[in-house]
Amino acid sequence: MRLALVLPAAVIAPLAEGAATGDALTVQEDDLLAYRGRQARALRIVGRAPVPLEGAEKTEFVVFRGGEGLRDQVAIIVGTPDLTRAVPVRLHSACLTGDLFGSLKCDCGDQLRDTVARMAAENGGILLYLDQEGRGNGIANKMRAYRLQSEGYDTYDADEVLGFGLDQRRFDFAARMLQMLGVHQVEIHTNNPEKIAALQAAGLVVSAEARVIGRTTQENVRYLTSKRDRAGHQIDFAAPGAPVALRASD
Repeated sequence: MRLALVLPAAVIAPLAEGAATGDALTVQEDDLLAYRGRQARALRIVGRAPVPLEGAEKTEFVVFRGGEGLRDQVAIIVGTPDLTRAVPVRLHSACLTGDLFGSLKCDCGDQLRDTVARMAAENGGILLYLDQEGRGNGIANKMRAYRLQSEGYDTYDADEVLGFGLDQRRFDFAARMLQMLGVHQVEIHTNNPEKIAALQAAGLVVSAEARVIGRTTQENVRYLTSKRDRAGHQIDFAAPGAPVALRASD
């Protein structure tokens, strides 16, 4: 039901093979996976235009629209990336509080702006701006989780209290966006191994990785530590408040 962007209103339980279901609507796991695949394959480009950015004047925004239940997504092409080589790429999930308002509770805004600046300085790259606020839970649930965090809950524990898993995001359609732009090999700017695995599963070659970490602050250090310790993000800390530059991994 989340895939279709409707409110959850179902009882979910595994059924033994051959079990009687009466008038109950049943859905097979294979059908759900196939539905996700159809969403990604249904992506199409519905608009594109040059949008000069501060420090990255040669930039183009490309808007993708998918099947039912998939929000519009945006690819931001910075400079003129060489598609015959590994293209610098970042999969960036939207963060209203960090990207737009400079929240100190995360490093998302720093990651966004630092990546664009790095791509502009290195002759190009592609940033996918994905509408997956709050690890896919949405802005309202993100605020509910923030309230729980203010009461002492860890970022992942807060989501669990609200009924969500570790990370509700998906990146299969991001891989499809890159393929539609002619990308086959990437240098991915991320700390998140799930993003790397998703691109590889879709057939993209990940030839290099680059870490991308913004400022650590007293307000976000616990959040970043949880991402490292509980979700396997590859994060190295500097002193709180110090900028941490992108650096290529070995």
